[in-house]
Amino acid sequence: MKKKRIFILLVVVVLVGAGIAFAATRSSATTATTQTQLGQVTQATLSSVVESSGSVSPEASVTLAFGASGTVSKVNVQVGARVKKGDVLAELDTTDLELEVAQAEQSYLSQQASYSMTVNPDPAAVTSAQIALNNASAAYKLAQQKYAVNSTDQVLLSCNNLDNVKKTYDDAVTAANNYLSDWRVQVNGTYEVSPQKSQLARAKAAYDQALITCNMTKQSAADNSSVQSAYSTLVQAEANLDTLLNPSERTLATAKTQIDQAQSSLQAVQDQLENAKIIAPFDGVVTAVNPVVGGPGGTTDATIELADTSRYHVDILIDETEIAQLKVGQKASLTFDALSDVKVTGVVARINPAGTVSNGVVNYSVRITLDPTKAALRTDMTANATVTIDTHANVLAVPGGAIRSDKQGGYYVNVVDASSGTAKQVTVTTGYTNGDLTEVAVKEGSGDLQVGQQVYISEPATTTTTQQRGLNLFGLRIGG
Repeated sequence: MKKKRIFILLVVVVLVGAGIAFAATRSSATTATTQTQLGQVTQATLSSVVESSGSVSPEASVTLAFGASGTVSKVNVQVGARVKKGDVLAELDTTDLELEVAQAEQSYLSQQASYSMTVNPDPAAVTSAQIALNNASAAYKLAQQKYAVNSTDQVLLSCNNLDNVKKTYDDAVTAANNYLSDWRVQVNGTYEVSPQKSQLARAKAAYDQALITCNMTKQSAADNSSVQSAYSTLVQAEANLDTLLNPSERTLATAKTQIDQAQSSLQAVQDQLENAKIIAPFDGVVTAVNPVVGGPGGTTDATIELADTSRYHVDILIDETEIAQLKVGQKASLTFDALSDVKVTGVVARINPAGTVSNGVVNYSVRITLDPTKAALRTDMTANATVTIDTHANVLAVPGGAIRSDKQGGYYVNVVDASSGTAKQVTVTTGYTNGDLTEVAVKEGSGDLQVGQQVYISEPATTTTTQQRGLNLFGLRIGG
C-alpha cells in the first residue's frame, strides 16, 4: 500500500503564456551576470484530494460448484471464456436422474387428473353413477314386492296344509282311543298289531312334518335378506353419486395433499437434475476451471470461478485522520502501475463504518466504483486512487516558490513591473496548494495581481547601476 498523503491537484483552466522564464540582467559597471527565475500568474482550478492505492476487483466474483454428486460428463468452458447468464458451464452424468424425473412427472400428472376429477367430476362418471342409482332403486322396490307377496302366499299354503294334517291326526287319535276302549282288545292284547296304531303313527309323523314345514315357512317369510341386500346396494349407489357431485372437505384435502406430494417429489428430482449442472449466475469471464471429464463432480475441488468484469471497483484504505473528509458520491481518478497511459474516473460508493487496526494505525476501507471504461483492466492490478474532496474553480494561482513570508507572518509575491523590469511586492493570502501552484488572493489595498503577470520565483537580482540593458524572456528582449 502506498503511503497516503493530502495534496492539491491542479487542473489548469486558463494558461496564459509560459510557466517559468529566465531573465538576465547585466550592469554597465560590471561584467558579472546573475540568473533570475520567473513564474507567471495563472487562472486555475485547484482541488483538495486524498490519495491511496489498492487492487482492481471485478463487480462480482463467485466460485461455482455442483449441487449433487456424480461423474463429470461435460466441461463446456475454458479459462478466459466469456459466458452469458444461464449458460451451462459443466454437467454431470444424469442418465438415472432423467429417468426419475420422467417417472415423477407421470405420477404428478396422474394426481393432477385425480384431483381435477374430484373437484370437477367427469360427466360420464356422473351419468354412470346416476344409472347405477336408478337400477338399485328399482331392484330395491322389486325385492320389497316379492318379499311381500311370497311370504304371505307361502305361509298360507304351508299353514293351511298343517290344519288338514292336524285334522287327520286328530281323527287317528280318536280311532286309536276308540279301539283301545274295546274290552276285547284289552283282554286279548291285540293293539300292538292293530291297524289303528299304524294309522296313528303315520298321522302323527305327517302332522309333525307339516308343523315343521309351517314353522320353517314362517321363519323364511320373516327373513328379508334379499330386501336388505337390495337396500344396501341402493344406499351405496346414492353415496357414490353424492361423492361425485359433492366431495367432502376431507376428500378434497386428501386429493390436494396427494397432488402436493407428487409435485414436491417432482420438484425434488428436478432440483437434483439442475444441481447436476454448473450454471453461470451472471455475464462474466471464466477465471478458473477445475472439473475434469470422467472425474468426480461432488467434491470441493470440482469448481469453476467466474468474474463479472462489466464493471470494476477498487478498495482502498484511508487513515483515520483523513476519513472524515470522504463522503459517498465524491469523484475519484485512478491510474494503474501496469497501464501508465491510462486514467479512469470513478466515485466513492461505500465507506466502511468500522476500521481495522494494523501496527497501531487505524484505517477504514473505502470502495471506489470505476466508471465504464474500455481500458484493458485486469483483476488484481495495482490502482492509485485520488479522491477529490473539494474544488476551487477559476482562482488565481502562482508557482509555490514565488510566495514569500514577511516579518509579520503574512505572505507576498514579487511581481515584475513590465515597464521598468523592477520587482513590486503584492501582499496575498494563500489557499490550496500542490507544491507547484498555490491559490492566492490579493490583500485589499496592497496592489493588483492579474493573469499573465510575471512573478519572481528567486529573489530579484540586485543591480549595480541605474541603467539596465533589459530583460530577456524566452528569447524576447524587453527594454533597452
